[in-house]
Amino acid sequence: MEQKQLDRMEDMLTNLIKIVGTLSNDFQVMKQELKDVKKDVEEVKKEQEVTNRILTDMRADQDHIWEKAAKNERELAKLKRHLQL
Repeated sequence: MEQKQLDRMEDMLTNLIKIVGTLSNDFQVMKQELKDVKKDVEEVKKEQEVTNRILTDMRADQDHIWEKAAKNERELAKLKRHLQL
């Protein structure tokens, strides 16, 4: 082989090594970012669970309040009828 060919192959190998090094570094960065995203997703899931529990409690409270309000309205209607007699 000629020297030019050897130099060219050496340059190509050098470029390939640089490319692989860059890709490896990029891969490591992406792995860390993926870990961060997974952590964020887990935090959001926990917050969502808390929010769902709060909403469930609020719905139960609302149902209870509506039930009491309806009962009070019935009692008022009875009292009004009783007073009109």
